[in-house]
Amino acid sequence: MLRIARPSQARSSQRSLLSFVTATCLLSASVIPAVAAPTAQATQPKASAAAQASNTAQISNTAQAAPVAYNRFIITYTDEAKNAASTDATADQIDWSAAAGTQQATWADALYAGITSEVQSIDELLNIKTSYVRSTALDASVVTTSAELTPAQAQQYMDALSANSKVASVSPDMRRYATVDSTAETVKINDPKMNRMWSLTGEKGVSALEAWGTTRGKGVTVAVLDSGITAHPDLDANVLPGYDFIAESAFSNDGDGRDSDPTDAGNWTVDNQCFTGSKATASDWHGTHVAGTIAAIANNNEGIAGVAPEAKIVPVRVLGACGGFDSDITDGIIWAAGGSVRGVPANQNPAQVINMSIGSEGTCTTPYRQAIAQANKRGSIVVVAAGNNNFDASKSSPGNCEDVINVGATDKNGKRSYFSNYGSRVDVSAPGGDRRYWGGGILSTLNAGKTAPGKADYAEYQGTSMAAPHVAGIVALMKAVDPKLTYAQAKKVLQSTSQGVECDQSACGSGIVNAARAVQQVRSDREAADAAAAEAARKKAEEEAARKKAEEEAARKKAAEEAARKKAEEDAKRQQAPAPKVTPAPKVTPAPKATRPSRPVTRPSRPVTRPSYPSRPRYGHTPRYRSWYGASANTYPSSGYLNSGYLGFATGNHR
Repeated sequence: MLRIARPSQARSSQRSLLSFVTATCLLSASVIPAVAAPTAQATQPKASAAAQASNTAQISNTAQAAPVAYNRFIITYTDEAKNAASTDATADQIDWSAAAGTQQATWADALYAGITSEVQSIDELLNIKTSYVRSTALDASVVTTSAELTPAQAQQYMDALSANSKVASVSPDMRRYATVDSTAETVKINDPKMNRMWSLTGEKGVSALEAWGTTRGKGVTVAVLDSGITAHPDLDANVLPGYDFIAESAFSNDGDGRDSDPTDAGNWTVDNQCFTGSKATASDWHGTHVAGTIAAIANNNEGIAGVAPEAKIVPVRVLGACGGFDSDITDGIIWAAGGSVRGVPANQNPAQVINMSIGSEGTCTTPYRQAIAQANKRGSIVVVAAGNNNFDASKSSPGNCEDVINVGATDKNGKRSYFSNYGSRVDVSAPGGDRRYWGGGILSTLNAGKTAPGKADYAEYQGTSMAAPHVAGIVALMKAVDPKLTYAQAKKVLQSTSQGVECDQSACGSGIVNAARAVQQVRSDREAADAAAAEAARKKAEEEAARKKAEEEAARKKAAEEAARKKAEEDAKRQQAPAPKVTPAPKVTPAPKATRPSRPVTRPSRPVTRPSYPSRPRYGHTPRYRSWYGASANTYPSSGYLNSGYLGFATGNHR
């Protein structure tokens, strides 16, 4: 049995290495894949940690700069290596043990076993210990190092592993963060406050209400890869089952790892949890806010409405305390689109749209490219926030990946939000707010809890995290009109129908998206496509009919030619053959003339009934016959046959 070695301290090492900047931080925080030493707070039970967080005098949501360090990596493999591993091992042949118990692995884990010698050589060179964590949906291996690596050491580590012919790529398993300024203004709402929804209705908004005359997004599912979701009366009816992809229980704040409950347990942190010197933060309920912008229920007397109020939300929890790892996020992308992830039940509601208000500084890695490619192949359009660093968007990942719609932020005046990333990598812009102006934030659903979930609430946020869901909601409206809409088509329509902003394309992309124009364009394109398809079908039918007619005419002509050929052959044969000898017909003797036979004449005999008479008595013998004729008869009857005196003869029996 092939076993992948795993030290007993691996679990604790993982936890210690996963301390990072909180998911609620601004995107301006540096990208850190891991931290230095474990802290007591990082491994303590949820209750005590929560209590500590609650007792913190000042819980801050401001950005916390973290030191750059690398100790977590993702290794992908070549197709040749995968094919070889699949024949060498099966799921029931490989297992490995963890602190939490024995877990069954798959053949993909044998891929890492195939490069352990190279890994050991690198470990000796850098004086570290590499530990295997798990495989991903991309058949990649997640590993951690026992010590932090400097950027130069990390590059040396990745280059050495990449030299192996079985390895396709090695990239840091970076932390990504919610692209939001979580400084919020809580708003108590008892009635709908659509007058505060400038992002939907205002001159510089996305004109969502104008699009509702055509569609409100019914039948479309949007996956929100974020911090999870909390119960809210303005959202609950539009929420479908999701999943929690946070594998590290030390940062999930719900006491366990991956499970089927995407509820946001809060992304609060305690001092020093993310890195040495990091401050405690409160929960920001980022995923609930994003979901509300997309699909908060309209006309329910509950405060606000989303861009696509009849669309459905699939919450995918990938951000916890200190952000979220790329390995969890990429698995979440694949699952959200309907792909397979080992150990996770299939998504029964594959998303047509995926929103990721997530990012941090870095390049687009191979796992992201592969995951996004799978999503697009399955018909999911990925929308990403450009980031809040106020620098070129090409530096922020995963927004800088190909085949995504990268969204910058604008304010109430139609200008680029001061924090929004910019540059040619920004595809379009949408309202992200600027809370330096009263009412300038983006109002959406939230939760009032400081650490654990509390009562449902509303609040204004700002950030490209708020801009991206506006676009995701519009794409949902577009998908409702044309379910076959592709990423390329959606991007083209969004850009061609956007409206001008107070900044050029180098800063804000093609402009502020316009829902009404985009939906109308998609409908027109679909109608034109349907008409073209109908015309093509008609022409095809005509061509098919003409083809059949031509075939029939050709067959008829061929049959006529064949008949003529056969007749000509027969005529030729007759001309070449000698005349047949004529045999005189035998003399026919005429038959004798038939004589007509005499016809017998048969006449029916007329019945004659005569009485029988006794012998004629002789004269003198009268007494002898007296008794026969009667006493009065003394003579023979005359020719008149008198009635009287005769016995046995009725009138008419005589002739």
